[in-house]
Amino acid sequence: MNCKRCHHTYEAHIPDKQSDSIIKVGKCQIPTCICRQYLDPIQKIDEDLL
Repeated sequence: MNCKRCHHTYEAHIPDKQSDSIIKVGKCQIPTCICRQYLDPIQKIDEDLL
């Protein structure tokens, strides 16, 4: 999967337990990228619909 913000793969992002991401990855490791938080390309399901 690619980050919705920077479009780099999730493997390029540093694992982070405090991340809001479903797969728990944070800042991008690509030197020229300023993305600080991986954004999941899959939209979260609204809990009210469950």
